[in-house]
Amino acid sequence: MFAIIVAFILLLAGVGVIYLLLKKMSEDGIDIAAPGSCKRGRCEVPVRQALEDAGEAPQQFAEETGQGRRGA
Repeated sequence: MFAIIVAFILLLAGVGVIYLLLKKMSEDGIDIAAPGSCKRGRCEVPVRQALEDAGEAPQQFAEETGQGRRGA
C-alpha cells in the first residue's frame, strides 16, 4: 500500500512539473504546438515532405560516397 501511495505522489509531482514547464514556455512566447496544428497556421496539412526526404537520404549518401549496392 505504501508503494502505491509513493508512486501516486511521484506521478502527481511529474504532472505538476510538466504543467509548470509548459506554462513557463508559453509565457516566454515559445510555441507549444504539434506540427501541422492550427496554432502554427497549418491546419490539417499533413507533413509528408519530411517522410519522403527520409527515404531518399540513404540513396543520396550511397551515391555521394560511391557505396551503392554491389553484386546486384
